[in-house]
Amino acid sequence: MSYNIATMPQKEQDAIQHDLMASFWAYKEKRGLMSRPEIIKYIHQHFLEADLQQHLMDRYEYFKSV
Repeated sequence: MSYNIATMPQKEQDAIQHDLMASFWAYKEKRGLMSRPEIIKYIHQHFLEADLQQHLMDRYEYFKSV
């Protein structure tokens, strides 16, 4: 089954992109390429909305535990 993400609403596209970023950060931490403080710093520097920062941290923690 395949999906065309470009046809989805922007909100769903953003949610998918945020999950991809969070999973990549978890991967990088597990491989020793980034540390947790670096990831937190990156999130706070590049995403200004507090709700989005919390969502990204939650998704990052989720992917780290998987």
